[in-house]
Amino acid sequence: MNIEKEQISVKFLKIGMYVCKLDRSWLDTPFPFQGFYIRSNNEVSDLKAFCEFVYIDVVKGKSLVSDPEISKPSPLLRKKQPGSKYRGRIKPFVVKHNYYKEALKPIKSEFKPAHNLLADLNGAIEETSFNLRVGKGLNIKKTKQIASQVVNSVIRNPNTLVWLTQLQEKGQYIYGHSLRSAILSAVFGRHLGIKEEALEVLVAGVLLADIGKTKISRKMLNKSGEFTAAERKVFESHVELGVEMLAKDRALDHNILTIAETHHERFDGSGYPYGLVGDEIPAFGQIAGIVDTFDAMTSKKPYGAVYTSSHAMEWLFKQRNKLFSSKLVDEFIQAIGLYPAGSVVQLSDGSTALVLSHNKQKRLKPEVLLIRNNQDQKLDNPKFIDLSKKAIFSNKERPCITGALNADKIEIDVDGIINSFNSKNIVRKLMAAS
Repeated sequence: MNIEKEQISVKFLKIGMYVCKLDRSWLDTPFPFQGFYIRSNNEVSDLKAFCEFVYIDVVKGKSLVSDPEISKPSPLLRKKQPGSKYRGRIKPFVVKHNYYKEALKPIKSEFKPAHNLLADLNGAIEETSFNLRVGKGLNIKKTKQIASQVVNSVIRNPNTLVWLTQLQEKGQYIYGHSLRSAILSAVFGRHLGIKEEALEVLVAGVLLADIGKTKISRKMLNKSGEFTAAERKVFESHVELGVEMLAKDRALDHNILTIAETHHERFDGSGYPYGLVGDEIPAFGQIAGIVDTFDAMTSKKPYGAVYTSSHAMEWLFKQRNKLFSSKLVDEFIQAIGLYPAGSVVQLSDGSTALVLSHNKQKRLKPEVLLIRNNQDQKLDNPKFIDLSKKAIFSNKERPCITGALNADKIEIDVDGIINSFNSKNIVRKLMAAS
């Protein structure tokens, strides 16, 4: 990377400088993107409030002794992108857990529109993937629409789309992975209190992060064994290929490009393509890396084992300050839960259930749908239970989760469950139980 850093006191900061590093973690400041141009006196004031000194990139922005031409922040791209819905740097944010209500709408009222939305989104993602493979180019307008729809649904209720994507058939890994990761990024960003406009940037960036894979043969992408060194090099080239594809749209926000460019960087420097270390990786790139990894671990794919959500969370926890920032991993676990919505779990009474929503206060006692009784018999009608509340008639404590189960090894009538949700019967049960 062609970066020439110069350390300066914040009292010497000027509009037009490009700040590439702080004297502290980016995650402890209001700035969502690692690396940005100072464009106003308010931003100078923000930096003075949080830092004593910063590092500026004298190639990209003004230094104390020179004023070189401003260029694009992306290391792969050196051309400024004019115009865009997301034009310019998104306003700073701080982690604010209570920025959004837990759920603006209950899952019972959000389920049907989310179910319909997911069907539309799956079709749109598949169409986009196909068009890119046959050389028709990227419809960025459609991508932004998808990002906006995902964000709107997740703001209303952060559990519904996650629940549905956990249950849907995951055979089409390549394009389904992008959508599931984007939904997870929206839920994660909502938890962090990222404002809606910036959240749409994050989701759009995650949706497009692996766009370069459309230029790599399906045979290689679907290989079940390990890559050779040569194959690994080709596979990793999808990052640069993707950024080059995205750069053709000169109106595309550079932060979306940065997400695509850095989502395979890792906290300890072991990632690619640059081997960035720690907070050299933009915050949104770090978020994208976590959700991308989590979905890859918990989804069916041609290569590698499928982890339960709880096992994937345990693995992520072990990678704190190794592959990923400890602070972001902790926040992700809080946002998604050890047993995310849609997880198949064993209860302490021996019954089997699907987690319906994530309970941040009582993580082992969320709302669930009972699908098999303690004799391992399938229930024709799933039974809604709020494990955090005592039984109505007996006043006894409800069972708790004892562990996650592999959904592939359990017969689950996904269509039947979805249809039952759309019936008046289950809606009445949900309304009565809430």
